[in-house]
This record gives sequence, C-alpha cells and structure tokens, in this order.
Amino acid sequence: MPNKYCRELAELRSQPAHELKEVGDQWRTPENIFWGINAMFGPLVLDLFTDGENSKCEAYYTAEDNALTQDWSERLEELNGAAFGNPPYSRASQHEEHYITGMRYIMQHASAMREKGGRYVFLIKAATSEVWWPEDADHIAFIRGRIGFDLPKWFVPKDEKQVPSGAFFAGAVAVFDKNWRGPAMSYVSRKDLEARGDAFLSQIRREAERLAGLLAPQKEPQNIPEIIPEAVGPVEDNPPSSAEPEIPLTKKDIIEKSGFNFWACACAAFGDKEEYTFSESRFAHTWAADSVANPEFIIVPTETIGKALALIKENADQQQVIAWLDQQSFEHDGIRNDMQDRLLILASEVIAEYGLTAADITQTLESIPSHHWHNIRSLRARFRLLMAARKAEASAC
Repeated sequence: MPNKYCRELAELRSQPAHELKEVGDQWRTPENIFWGINAMFGPLVLDLFTDGENSKCEAYYTAEDNALTQDWSERLEELNGAAFGNPPYSRASQHEEHYITGMRYIMQHASAMREKGGRYVFLIKAATSEVWWPEDADHIAFIRGRIGFDLPKWFVPKDEKQVPSGAFFAGAVAVFDKNWRGPAMSYVSRKDLEARGDAFLSQIRREAERLAGLLAPQKEPQNIPEIIPEAVGPVEDNPPSSAEPEIPLTKKDIIEKSGFNFWACACAAFGDKEEYTFSESRFAHTWAADSVANPEFIIVPTETIGKALALIKENADQQQVIAWLDQQSFEHDGIRNDMQDRLLILASEVIAEYGLTAADITQTLESIPSHHWHNIRSLRARFRLLMAARKAEASAC
C-alpha cells in the first residue's frame, strides 16, 4: 500500500489546477544548475529524490522507493558515479517506522552512506542555523546569488497570480565523500554555475546531433532524370547552402542575439571585425558559455582573457553612462542621440587613459556646464584639467 506522502502527492497531481503554495517538495532543479554541479562534482548518475518524471539521472528513487531505506553506496558501485539530491524540505514523516522525509534524517543517512564509500552531492538551502545543517560534510560550496527553481511538469496554474518570482533562497552544494582531498569550503557564483551547465548541455546537444546523424538511415539512391542545362539557365559556381549555421557570425548578430560577452570573446581573440568565420564564432560562443574569466573546456591565453574582460567592463561602464544620459533633459531625440555618440567616444578614451569608472565619468560630467557637452574637444580639455587637478591634490596629500 502506498505511504501517506505518496498518496497525498498523487492526489495533488490529479487536481485540475494548482497554487504555488501547494508545490512544496516538488520544485525542480533547473537543467543548467544540475549540469553545472555535475561538471564540478560529477558524474552524477543516481537521483535520490524524484517524482518519477523529474529525474536528472537514468537511475533514481521515488517516494515509493523511499531513498532513506536504500543502500546508495551499493547502487553507486554498479553505476560508477556519484549520487545527486535536491532533497524534500517538508516536515519529517514516517511509513512503517521508516522516515520518508525530514532533512535531519536525510543528512544522517548521507553520513552513513559516506562511511560505506561513494560521493553524495546535495543542492540545499544555505541555512547554517538549522539543526540539520551538515556540519560533517566533506565540502560545502556556497552559491553566490539566489537559486530559482522550476515548477513540476504536472503543475497547472489556478489563476494568473500563480507565477513564481524566480528567486527563492540562497543555496549551497554539500558533498559527502570520505576520499575528498579538496578544501572544506568554497564559493561559486550562480552565473558561473549556470555557464558551466550551459556549456555542458551544449556539448551534449552537439554529440546527440552527431550520433543522430550516424544512426539516421541512409536514403536509397533515386533515379534522377537527366537535366538539360539550357533548360534551367546558368549554374552558379558556388550555390548557396540551404543549411545556415546556428551560431551568429556577424558582429551585429553576435551582439544582438547572443550578447556583448560573446562578442567580447570574439573581438579579444580575433580582432574587431564585422564578420567572423564559423570556427571563430563557435570558439567565442564556447568560451563565453564556459566562463569568460576562467575557461575550462577550451584553452585561452591569459592576455586574450584580459582583453575580453576589459571589453566587457568598458561596455558595462558605457551602459551606465547611457543610463545617466537618459535621465537628462533634451529638446529632442536628435540632440540626445548626438550626445550619446559623443559621450560614448569620450567614455572609451577616459577609461583607457585615466582608468575611470562610469560613476567617475558621470560625476565629472555633472561638474561641467552642459553647454560644453556639445563639443567633444571641449569635453576632453575639461577632463584633462580635472584629472590634472586631482593628481595635484593627491600629490599634495
């Protein structure tokens, strides 16, 4: 007979509509977060807590199996990998004198499995004051940035108010592995974790496409009637291919479709060009999806990484200057557009020459009478005077 926890879950899933507060334990780990964790601590081959539809691994336990009665270490010996758990946080419940839920008991079972061997990786709340907090974990990686989880596949919103906010709680990754030889604690940003996951997923998709191509049945040759060239007109030497590359190739496409970080990688590696080759574009996309600052899947020279990071910072500063400019009053958009072009040129120059930040630039602009803003030579002269004055003040101190 199914336990009470399973019966209540089955009843909830069968309802025609649901509210967010009813989701409870059933929030799903986002794909790129899971694959980012897999890239750091995997291969993850056993999902400890699933509803049967949301499993991240081919092998898994559901509430009917009750993971807290299973020998995880024995299963991992067969699978040759590590276990993953996004555990249920509901109040502890029992069935036939065995706990099904309850973080204290889940962490206790993880500790017991650790002693038998194997690696057990949990995505948990960064709740260090809770009684269940795994003080005995071999490694804790705190995630900078709140984690947003996905709704279960069966969720049907009851009304338009049932929309998740996207940010739920600060998270951490707890690793139980008695053979762990790394530090006891580390930090990883959510964006870095997502980027690792996206890069991993990109590789999986490419491999799946390759295998699909290998397994696709070969078409039987057909009897194609002879075509008389004169009847169809001249034939091009290089007819265009019908299959367009998925990765944007032009500078405009890369910036608009993929984002400035991707273009910064292309520019740093291959120069500022209006169009990139397919291999150049693919290199830039792989690098940016991996991690601009610390790529792992491809080799990027330190100098090239520095150029990309400088371009990204410059763009961020320019966007702040544009945001500041949007707050100013102008007679019409033509004047605003001219001012924007002028100030972006100036921002690039003073960032490179004086190492200023966007805040420095806008603060300095506010101290310059607005009638000087319409002449870039006048602005440059004003900045030189102000920078010289600051340098003199610093020397006097």
